Amino acid sequence: MESKMQQSLHRLLQALVERAAAAQARRRARRQAQQLNGMSEHELLDLGIGRSEVPGLVHATRPR
Repeated sequence: MESKMQQSLHRLLQALVERAAAAQARRRARRQAQQLNGMSEHELLDLGIGRSEVPGLVHATRPR
């Protein structure tokens, strides 16, 4: 009985860890998008990206 309880607790903790990691990744992506959106066209071109590419770059780094 205790083994099943331990397994359930382990699965619950793992799910919480995964949710926390996903939330952290979303916050990081949001900060990156804000930083990129705050840059001028010239700054973005210095990085080799155009303004229209910003959403795709941010979404590409976001976990699913």
